[in-house]
Amino acid sequence: MVKISSIFALGVLVTIMQFLGFSADIKNYFYLLAGLSVTVISILIRGELHEVLRHLHGVEIKTDTFSQSSPQQKEENK
Repeated sequence: MVKISSIFALGVLVTIMQFLGFSADIKNYFYLLAGLSVTVISILIRGELHEVLRHLHGVEIKTDTFSQSSPQQKEENK
């Protein structure tokens, strides 16, 4: 929920940035920082969403690991 609120807050700041009277250089830097922040936060949200969907649908993550079974050995009584 914090991530979604952060994206909302960044959107509000981008909206009112035009009216705050900063120079063009500062605005450009802020827009770059806000865009990168939204990108990173959305990637994190997407990862969490995929985890939840995998859990809901019961999909197991498949790997390339192979384990060969060996015959069971009988224990010898001494």
